[in-house]
Amino acid sequence: MAKKLRTPAGRPGRRRESRWQRDGWWTTAAAFAAPFALYLRTLAPTIYNLDSAELTTAAATGGLVRATGYPLYLLIGRVWSLLPVGDVGYRMNLLSAVCGALTVALGERILRRLGVGVWARLAALGLLAVAQFFWALALIAEVYTLHTAILAGVILALLRWAEKPTPGRLALATFVMGIGFGNHVATVLAAPGCLWFVLATEPRKALAPRSLGLAAAGLVTGLAVYLYLPLAYWTRPEFNYVGWFSAGGQFEPVNLATLEGLWWLVSGKVFADVMMAYTTPELIREAGHFGAELVRAFMIIGIGPGLAGIVVAWRRSRALGGMLLLVFAISAGFYINYRVIDKDTMFLPAYLIWALWVGLGYQWLIEWAGQTSPAVSAGAARTTVLALKAIMAGAVVFAVSWNWPLVDLSDDWSTRVRGEKILELARPGALIVGWWGTVPVVEYLQLVEGQRPDIQAINRFLIRHDELVALLEREVDRRPVYIDEPVDGLSASVQPTQIGPLFRLYRAGGPPAAVAPRPQLPGPSLAATGSR
Repeated sequence: MAKKLRTPAGRPGRRRESRWQRDGWWTTAAAFAAPFALYLRTLAPTIYNLDSAELTTAAATGGLVRATGYPLYLLIGRVWSLLPVGDVGYRMNLLSAVCGALTVALGERILRRLGVGVWARLAALGLLAVAQFFWALALIAEVYTLHTAILAGVILALLRWAEKPTPGRLALATFVMGIGFGNHVATVLAAPGCLWFVLATEPRKALAPRSLGLAAAGLVTGLAVYLYLPLAYWTRPEFNYVGWFSAGGQFEPVNLATLEGLWWLVSGKVFADVMMAYTTPELIREAGHFGAELVRAFMIIGIGPGLAGIVVAWRRSRALGGMLLLVFAISAGFYINYRVIDKDTMFLPAYLIWALWVGLGYQWLIEWAGQTSPAVSAGAARTTVLALKAIMAGAVVFAVSWNWPLVDLSDDWSTRVRGEKILELARPGALIVGWWGTVPVVEYLQLVEGQRPDIQAINRFLIRHDELVALLEREVDRRPVYIDEPVDGLSASVQPTQIGPLFRLYRAGGPPAAVAPRPQLPGPSLAATGSR
């Protein structure tokens, strides 16, 4: 008789599991591959607009973006943009897809460590992966999916430290948090929750001199990524969004080689007036809007289990429950009270935490439904569990079908078409002044693809209104000038005439501006400059 196979525990009749199977890496691979395939299918095929074009151009050219600098993203993007696939715009979009899928995979590892079964964790994270804004931001060049991947990495590193609280493991967690600051300074919103977890888990070990020293070293090492910003400044990059244009059309960069200039950028002082900017009635309205978006993101079905997951996490460990609550509440609360039009894209960290709660809640439901009693047979319990799992899976399938047409960018060439049309229509030596929908893509085509270097483009975000008016009044008599939106304050003699997607300015009563060679203006950039 053949010898029976035994498991590591010695039970006969089962094949020995590989390490991949024991550690659950197959499900982690699936948690990465499934959303990545979805993102790849719906990915924007080329350069996208607004912040995406700014980030892509800066990363590909070694340039600088506006506050808060995003040095980690720029460093990764500098290398990533060299991949031999598609154009540079597509490559940077692909980076967001990879980071989105990585977030889901890391979330799967977190839930596995928390004892959540495969059905519950994949179903919960499936809702996150296909939530409208999470999916949408995995399709274009942006910092947000890298932000959530790093946040998931910090949580996973802390859970690993809690299992064996050594100084080295704590240093790893602080290092990941440090580089997280280098991608998005909003990582600071997670710091109170992470500190709570450490102090509520093993305060004596965490506060031991060796642990404190290594944790500080890990954080400082991660923060060293900010050195990229002064180094890039010293190269005088062609693309620079850290500064302002003067009325003379000259770019005046902020000196990032000084602590004052560097702090101005990374602290986001330029956005201080939109932080904590709502009145109480407005704040209540914004909180309601966030709640509605959360319900929509998790297809209603994820709300009840998410609330149950909050209770489960707290009962299991106040350290864990407190960390998740603090990260969620502080992150969501900050952006609820942040007066910008695109803040719906900034709630992704809160969505990640909610997905973890959904996983815990799903697992609790499965275990509760699987209980037997004199009134519930084993067969009935199994049927109930199967029905629950089917509903969980069905919710993800429904979310995919519902959100696909809302986010699919696979055939969206509009940004490139608009940019190339502008360059086609612009006269030689022209000045183009416009907002985010116009200038960043023009700069991408100029600096990354080498089109029309004779044109100067200025983002209106980077010039004061009075200086903009003075610039246009002077330049309309010297060279062709185009704007994408009307500019208040121009004299009555300056008249706009629509030409394609732009307006050309003419001096009324006179001939069109003569075509003149582009003036050689001092400063680090003639064709593309600005500040984030």
